Amino acid sequence: MNNLYNSIFSRNMGLFTESEQDKLQRSAIAIAGAGGVGGLLAERLIRLGVWKIKIIDPGTFEESNLNRQFGSSMLNLGQNKAEVVFTQLKDINPQAQIFYSKDGIKTENDANLFVHDCDVIIDEMDFGLFRESILLQRAARNQGIYYLFASAMGFGALVVIFDPQGLTLEEYNNLPADIDLDNAEELRVPLDRIAPIMPSYASTIDPDTIQQMITGEIPGPTISIGAGIASILAANEVCNIILKRRDVATAPQYTYIDLLDRKFIIGTIK
Repeated sequence: MNNLYNSIFSRNMGLFTESEQDKLQRSAIAIAGAGGVGGLLAERLIRLGVWKIKIIDPGTFEESNLNRQFGSSMLNLGQNKAEVVFTQLKDINPQAQIFYSKDGIKTENDANLFVHDCDVIIDEMDFGLFRESILLQRAARNQGIYYLFASAMGFGALVVIFDPQGLTLEEYNNLPADIDLDNAEELRVPLDRIAPIMPSYASTIDPDTIQQMITGEIPGPTISIGAGIASILAANEVCNIILKRRDVATAPQYTYIDLLDRKFIIGTIK
């Protein structure tokens, strides 16, 4: 580790060994989506000492993002999310290798290029982009890379990790292996796969409304607490995948936390 890196991450020592910090420095993480969870996650990873981060997001900041999204402010409304997050990450660690793209994951080739030469792929794209998520997990799987997603859910969050040798995203979401990714009707994911546990305070929401939120037809309510928990959960799992401090709980297992309901659950999709 060079002198600047040592200075920035000296307070990590004791919780990480020097060897573990070296592994984090050498790691490369790709994050698809720089919004509510993705931007905060990138910030958590850069402060942990991850040296190389790829970010992709075609979206721009708008006023409704100000309640939770890292990088959003009145000064950068209308600016690309990935570019703004890139700038702020470089302000934290100017020596880090941060790459960003304003494009989305549109094709199989896009996905393959994005995951290339990375250790972990994190999917933080908007609900409803199931086609893009499948392309991303397939690319990660083909290149022997862990893929995970973390979803903010009210005052809590859900994270699911996919081993490249394990369950596919199609299997997890109960979709056919030969699914037509250009057929929106075939890409309807069951609610119990998106939210295997519903928080108690969501009981008054009509199921049809929830399904519209999942498919991206309407925006769902979301706050900084859930987004923060989801980003921390994902960052913690990235650390474990890189450092191998414990077994990785992979799909069909999931981890769910809700602070308001006071729940911490390691569950299994049936």
